[in-house]
Amino acid sequence: MEIIKTQKEKITTLTRDNVEELHTILSTNYTILENIDPIIPPGIKDENLLESAVFRQHTGSGEWYKYDNSFSNCATLVFGIIKDHAFHNGNKRTGLLCMIKHLYLNGYVLKPNLKHEDIYGFILAISADDLHSFANKNVTYRRWLRINKLQRKESINIEQQLEFIEYWLRINSVSKIVQLKSNVKILKLRNILLKKGIILEQSGSRIKIYKLIDVKILGIKAGTKIICEKEYSLGNSLNEIGNATLKYIRRDFSLTQNDGFDNIVFYDDDYFIDEEVTKYKKLIYRLSKV
Repeated sequence: MEIIKTQKEKITTLTRDNVEELHTILSTNYTILENIDPIIPPGIKDENLLESAVFRQHTGSGEWYKYDNSFSNCATLVFGIIKDHAFHNGNKRTGLLCMIKHLYLNGYVLKPNLKHEDIYGFILAISADDLHSFANKNVTYRRWLRINKLQRKESINIEQQLEFIEYWLRINSVSKIVQLKSNVKILKLRNILLKKGIILEQSGSRIKIYKLIDVKILGIKAGTKIICEKEYSLGNSLNEIGNATLKYIRRDFSLTQNDGFDNIVFYDDDYFIDEEVTKYKKLIYRLSKV
């Protein structure tokens, strides 16, 4: 990732490597994309087109940036990835993951009640230069056409398409801080804690959490020792941890804001993208067929 400071705000942009990594997920991650055909053939078709699509985020002169807020910046990246066809296959699917990742890095996630059909139609419309028709079919989006006096046109130009993509992202996103206040899946929490050197074990409606440290004798590792062992009740749920319990866990294991771990850092970025791919698996499958 690369952070730019525009005339309006700081924006975390995706690098060429980031985009390629997201494309690779669609080609090699058989665990989260089980029963879905991987991208064939995978890989980059045109290096220059990929560089061009990624560079769109940095369009400007000196300290002035054309796409100066996180939504417009995300819009131009998604447009470039989908339209430039830099990969042999999977450009629309890669564009979708770039959209999810860019939003997340800049503090947003897609609204949980956003229909997959809407996202599917949106991605297809970008690919087919059909955003005007897509907007006309939805009362909310039609309002944007009316405000911009575009409802009587048969199509819209590239800059107008980018403006509509920005609008769509803005109204269909929510702050990830708000979204992450809900309960947390135990499997998710276990993986996050493990990356921080903390072990979580579950037995029925109770969980035990502890740290393991190395025991050394004369500088040589002689085993491990459990420290800071705590137990918590899950209550009525065996799959999730409530927000109140999570607060105790974060306090007991020094994962609070005062310890330098805010809500966003605590919810692991890498785990998030896997979770989003799983959530939108059916949508990704549909996009693989068009």
